[in-house]
Amino acid sequence: MIVAYFPSFPFRGHTAPYLWIFYKLLTTYGDRIHFLTDESYRNDLETWRKHERWELLDDSQKRQGYRLPTLTELEAMNFTSFSSNFFVRKLAEHNGNPTQAFYDYLSYVDTSLEEDFYNSILSIGEVEVVLNWCNCPSLSAACARLNIPVMNMELGPLRHPEYQSTGYLDFSGVNGNTEAAARYAAVAEECRFDLTLKDLRGFFAASPPPMLTKEYESGIVLQVENDSNLIAYANGFNNQVLLDYALLNCSRNFIVRSHPGSAFRINESLFDVDHSPTSIDFIARCEKIITINSSVGLEALLMGVPVVAFGDSSFRFVLKTEDEKERVNRLAFYLFAYLVPYPLIFDLDYIRFRLTSPSEQEIVKKHLQFYESAGNTNER
Repeated sequence: MIVAYFPSFPFRGHTAPYLWIFYKLLTTYGDRIHFLTDESYRNDLETWRKHERWELLDDSQKRQGYRLPTLTELEAMNFTSFSSNFFVRKLAEHNGNPTQAFYDYLSYVDTSLEEDFYNSILSIGEVEVVLNWCNCPSLSAACARLNIPVMNMELGPLRHPEYQSTGYLDFSGVNGNTEAAARYAAVAEECRFDLTLKDLRGFFAASPPPMLTKEYESGIVLQVENDSNLIAYANGFNNQVLLDYALLNCSRNFIVRSHPGSAFRINESLFDVDHSPTSIDFIARCEKIITINSSVGLEALLMGVPVVAFGDSSFRFVLKTEDEKERVNRLAFYLFAYLVPYPLIFDLDYIRFRLTSPSEQEIVKKHLQFYESAGNTNER
C-alpha cells in the first residue's frame, strides 16, 4: 500500500495547508492509495467555501489538474486519521510563535511526534512507501524504524508555461537536506552529458531567452517569508538580511524583485523594484542574481547569468565549481536525473519504479522517454 501523508498543523494560519495536493491525489488515484492526515482534509466543500479557499476555484482545479471530491468519495476513501499535540506543545514552548513551531517540525526529531507517526503507520498494515509533501525528520525517523522509505515531493522549480513542468522526488528532503549533490557525486566520473547551456535551456524552456540588457549590476530575489525555504534552509538569511547585504555589497546599482505570494511590498522610495512580467525578463536586466534559495537562481543559470545563493537548495551543488564545462554537466544531471517530469510524481508506476533503486542512467532514460512521448511541448 502506498500512503500519502499531509501536514495538518496550521503553521501559516490555515488548516489543511496541502488541500489541493489532497484533492489532486484523490482525483488521480481514488482508492489506490491510503491517506494519512487530519480529519479536516475531509471537510465538506461548503466548509471550505465559507473560508474562501482558493483550492475550490475553477482556475485552480484546471491549472493543477484535479476536481473537487463528492461527499461519497470523501467517505469511501482509504483513510487513517492522524492526530498529534505537537503544534499545541510547540506554541506553548515558543510563546505562541507558529513559525518557530514550523521550524522545529522541519528541523528536528520530536520523540512524541515520531511515536504518533510510528503508531499510526503501523496500524495501516503493509506499507510500501510514504509520500510526504513537507520535510519532517520525525516522520522519517518513524518510517526508518518501520523500514519504510519516505518520498519527499514538491512542485519543481521549472513550471509551465515558461518551462517544461518539473517536480521534486527526493528520499532525503525537499527544499533543504536534499540528496541532489550526493547523487551527482556518486556518478560524477561516468555520468557525462555532451550538452551545452543552450541545449539545456532549449530543451526545457518554452521560448528563446530575451536579450540580456544587464541594466543592473545585481538582481535581488525575495521569497515568501513563511516558506520552509526561508524558515529552515536559509542559513541565517531572510529577505531583510538579503536587502541589507545588497546595500553593503552592491553599491546602489541593484534591483529588487518581490515574490508574488508575499504579504508585503517593497518601499519603492527606498529601492528600485522590478515590475517585469516574468522572472525571465527580470533576469535579463541583471548582470548577476543574488538569492537565498529561490528557483529564480536556477532560471538564471539556464540563461548563463551568474548566481549567488546563500541558503541550502537542491541546485546549490551546481554553483560550487568554477569550471564552466563541469557546471553545465552538473546542471544537466540536475535537470534530467534529479528533477522529475511533473506528471510522473503523480504516477504510481513511476513511484514504484523509483522504489527499485534504479541507476541514474535508468532514471534519465525514463525521464527522456516521458518528455519525448509528451512531445517536449511543456504541456502546451
